[in-house]
Amino acid sequence: MTSVSVEAWSHGDGYLIVDTQEWIDDRGEYAADLTEDLRAWMDENGHDHPYDAVIVAWISARTGEPPVGLHGDGEVWSHNLLSSADHLIDDLGFVVLSSAEHGDLMIIVSDHLGLYVAPTVYRSTVTELEDWADYSNATGECAHGHRWTTDDTVTLHAWDGSDMTVYRVPDQVRVPFGDRDRAYVACPTCGKAVRFTCRF
Repeated sequence: MTSVSVEAWSHGDGYLIVDTQEWIDDRGEYAADLTEDLRAWMDENGHDHPYDAVIVAWISARTGEPPVGLHGDGEVWSHNLLSSADHLIDDLGFVVLSSAEHGDLMIIVSDHLGLYVAPTVYRSTVTELEDWADYSNATGECAHGHRWTTDDTVTLHAWDGSDMTVYRVPDQVRVPFGDRDRAYVACPTCGKAVRFTCRF
C-alpha cells in the first residue's frame, strides 16, 4: 500500500498526495535493461522525445510486432497528470502497453509539468489497466474507526454510507500550531486524524 500524506498551508487549505516513486513501485518493477535499450535506440534513431509513436516504433523494431494495450486489448494507453488536476500524484506522463516479447510495460515519458524526460521502463506487476489509472482514490480511517474514502481527492464520503454528507477534503485539513509537517485531515465525525492509503 502507498501511504498518503497531507500537503497543507493552513486550516482548511490543503490536499492529499503520495510519493510518485512509491506509487510507481506499487505497480511496476524497474527494468534497467529495457530502459537502457530504449534510450540507446532513441539516440541511434534521432528521437529527442519519447512520444507514443516513438515507443511503438521501438517495440516494433525490437520484437517485430507492434505493441498493444495491456493484455492485448486495444491501443497503447497513455496519460499525463498535471498538478492542476485532482490527483494523488502529479507531474507525471506515462505509457502502458503490452509487448509480445517483453510483457506488460509502463514507461515514464515526462515529469515536471509535462516536460519530456529520458524515458524509464518498468515491467508491470499489476493485472488490470485500471490499476494504472488509479491515481485519485484513497481510503482512510481515524483512531475511532470511522472510515472514509475519496475517488477524486477533493470529496470525502463515509466508507459504509452511514453518513450521506459529502465533505470537502480541503475543508477538513488541520495544521496544528501552524506546523505544516503535522498537517492532517480531520474526521468529519469526531475530529481525529484520518490516515489515508492507496488501494494497494
